[in-house]
Amino acid sequence: MKFIKTVIIAAFLTIVSNFFLVFSLGAQCLDIPPTQRHLNVITINLLFSEIRDREMRLREIADFVIQKANSQDPIDLILLQEVVGGELSRTVNTSLDLRKLLAQSSLNYRLSYRRAIDFLGLFSVGNAILSRYRIQYTLSTSLPSVTEEIFEGLAVPVSRNAMMSRINIPGFGKINVYNVHLCAYCDPAERLEQALVLADFIEHTETFIRGENPIILGGDFNIDLNISEDFPLYDLMTNSEELGLTDTYAEFNGCKSCCEPEKSYYDGCTYAVPDNPYAVNPFTGQPDTSARIDYIFRSQALSTLQSCVIFNRDPNWVSDHSAVLTSLGY
Repeated sequence: MKFIKTVIIAAFLTIVSNFFLVFSLGAQCLDIPPTQRHLNVITINLLFSEIRDREMRLREIADFVIQKANSQDPIDLILLQEVVGGELSRTVNTSLDLRKLLAQSSLNYRLSYRRAIDFLGLFSVGNAILSRYRIQYTLSTSLPSVTEEIFEGLAVPVSRNAMMSRINIPGFGKINVYNVHLCAYCDPAERLEQALVLADFIEHTETFIRGENPIILGGDFNIDLNISEDFPLYDLMTNSEELGLTDTYAEFNGCKSCCEPEKSYYDGCTYAVPDNPYAVNPFTGQPDTSARIDYIFRSQALSTLQSCVIFNRDPNWVSDHSAVLTSLGY
């Protein structure tokens, strides 16, 4: 009797949670009917430093993508940051590894990769875009190099870049997909300087291509809206004449910071979600502070159908970051 009661309660909670998804602030994304034209976009920072169980973490991501494909609501675009390669990392390229895992289930994704850091050919880090649709070409630009303080008194120079892949969507046309990773342990003013170069890259690219091109911009921005120093960067993304894009997660879930650890509100957090075993400071052994720092922005030619954070519950950790999944109507 106790077992039957438990099953009934679980079923009821499942129905209720699905029905009230819009008010659940990113708890779960539902499949969208294939009759509604839309793009499913994921952005995820893969965590370059963890090697031992990397294959298992990539398998978890691949299983999710395969599951979505089997439900007739496939993932169209996957934006990756901290893609590593080289002898020291024990792989040729982690975006290629993910692509191969998907290909084993007959899911064929095109791949564009742009390296940001290369240490004597032994170790590299960069960004990548996986697309279900044909990639016409990819452009990239280097962002201003900064010195990031990863611990008290320990600072290292870090190079980063931004990339754009022009995707041809059958039945719709061409769309420009940007992927970026801004500096983390740097002065907010330096992060804003990188964002200004990003904005200039987007503006010049769109001018060069000409026409009204729908834009998707995603990645690890390291913008924490619980910190006032990051407000100018967010405003550059959303309120400036250069960009004026829409923050899809905030729009769909009716929030701004969407992650408030001091109030024990974590649904929108994309970094260091509580109990995430990867989000621990290696120098202190203490968990890092939870934050929403990963974003998917859109231009006005697209609409936000839904947006949620995934890989944010035990046992589905794939990185020190969780992923953002947004469905865009077109």
